[in-house]
Amino acid sequence: MVQRLVTGWPRNWLVSRRIAVAIILAVTIWLIRSFLVPLIWAVVFATANWPLYRRCAQHAPKSIRAQVLPLAFSMLVTLLVLGPVVLAFGILAKQSLVWLTELSVMDKNGLPAPPWLNGTPLFGARLARSWNDALGAPGGLSALLRRIEDGSPLHSLQSIGHLIAYHAFVATITIVTLVFLFRQGGRLADSLGHRIEQHFGHSGRRLLDVAAAALRATVQSMVLVGLIDGTTMGILYAALHIPSPVAWGAVTGVLAMLPFIGYFAVGAVCLSQLAHGATASALLIGVVGFAMLFLSDKFVRPMLMAKETQLDFLGALMGSVGGLQTFGLLGIFIGPMIIAVAKRIVEDWLTCVRSDSPESTVR
Repeated sequence: MVQRLVTGWPRNWLVSRRIAVAIILAVTIWLIRSFLVPLIWAVVFATANWPLYRRCAQHAPKSIRAQVLPLAFSMLVTLLVLGPVVLAFGILAKQSLVWLTELSVMDKNGLPAPPWLNGTPLFGARLARSWNDALGAPGGLSALLRRIEDGSPLHSLQSIGHLIAYHAFVATITIVTLVFLFRQGGRLADSLGHRIEQHFGHSGRRLLDVAAAALRATVQSMVLVGLIDGTTMGILYAALHIPSPVAWGAVTGVLAMLPFIGYFAVGAVCLSQLAHGATASALLIGVVGFAMLFLSDKFVRPMLMAKETQLDFLGALMGSVGGLQTFGLLGIFIGPMIIAVAKRIVEDWLTCVRSDSPESTVR
């Protein structure tokens, strides 16, 4: 009996240790659940900018390489990421005050249907009558907005102060984590790659490289799409004499970096033009802008990603859209990375099966 206990003790102890480690890790993840989102964002930004940081570190003096450079690079990345976003929302907030003032004046005087709507074939006259019944009389717009607010979950949303506090928390933790990752990133990457290669072989190390390449390609495609859409729409805004065309082009470019978000900027410009009676320019901006954004989201972005990650058009499209639907904003980066890794796993498996088949052995 004693010999049996002594013989079985190491195995039972090993199983118990693994269970204890799993429990401790699960409890740790549960404790830091509020920090997971900023931690993931920090990993995304650090991985995407790691080649540039490594080149800068190679040419930087040794005295500032350990402490100053990680902090400076983290602040630079934060400025490049949050600066355009804050600028875009600042312009939208300023413009929203102008819109509210104009809507208040229109609400007092009534907002009749535009003449072109009544002349639209088939359904124009019916839409014009419905418009005039709802908005034509003074106070109709405010009554419509009250009905929309009462029938929607707007009252259950968090206050603006809570949203600002939450995003400030996310940004702060992301910056602190970025400094740590830039400072210790090389050692962490080598240790992680070594452990993955030890447990999964050389193919596991290749999958890690594929994931990093897919993540960097996603970030690069976002930046290029934002530049293309912002520049194109800015030129169109200037040609149609839209007020502040450079600012609105920047807003469109920043929002267009995220799939399906740039349409809000184009829609805002169209509504502003319609409110001032510029129907022709509103229709032109709507048609050109929505077509441009559609092509960028569905074709240009996947093509840029496919070039770097060796994904075909369909794989890049499914990764972007499916990731956004599943994981939200983070899914834009996670989705293509998962698809790229899965594609490499399937290719390696098919290659292994093909090499082990009897026909290949005979040949």
